[in-house]
Amino acid sequence: MYRSVIFDMDGTLADTCEGIFHAYQYTMEQMGKHFLGAAFVRKAIGAPLTEVFRKTCGMNESETTEAIKHYRNYYRSKGWNEIRIYPGIETVLKTLHKQGYLLGIATLKKEEFAFSILEKANLLSYFDAVCGANREDRLTKADLIRICMKKLGTDPANTVLIGDSEYDAAGAEEVGAAFLAVTYGFGFQQQSALEKWHVKMVAHHPDEMIECLLNGEQS
Repeated sequence: MYRSVIFDMDGTLADTCEGIFHAYQYTMEQMGKHFLGAAFVRKAIGAPLTEVFRKTCGMNESETTEAIKHYRNYYRSKGWNEIRIYPGIETVLKTLHKQGYLLGIATLKKEEFAFSILEKANLLSYFDAVCGANREDRLTKADLIRICMKKLGTDPANTVLIGDSEYDAAGAEEVGAAFLAVTYGFGFQQQSALEKWHVKMVAHHPDEMIECLLNGEQS
């Protein structure tokens, strides 16, 4: 049904919570601000850093810029390595690759970190395009999906985005691509969130992704 499959990274391909937790913890320490702990981090995963620091943490523009630098410095030195690829993901990628799908990644994670994670996990060879946040942090999820589709040479009618958050659902909706939600990640823990976005394809485990893509309906 689809020609290209674009994946989110955090909470979809990999459990990156540990590295993100430590990056936010380090950032708040450097900024002299109170760190709100695990509950805050789980809500922040998948959101743009600018939005987290401005809206959730109440920082002004200059503070946000400084906070992002601290976050990225930690992630560059240690955080990118504090991850775990979800069981079954490599099998999914291998299967889709063999079946001729074009595979891409659209992540709000810095692009260099996405490449480092994929290289370490020996997954990079499965992907035809990897698109992540730029230096200015101005790209939205929808922007990244569009960039990825352009690199893949495909269009929204032939593309499905796989992700674990409402940011992913919103991005797919904005560009007109299909959306497959996964519930084993950080988002979509409540049925109400799936209903809000009228999600029709849902995978509760990586193994279910292929069935969803082939059938084009909820598993």
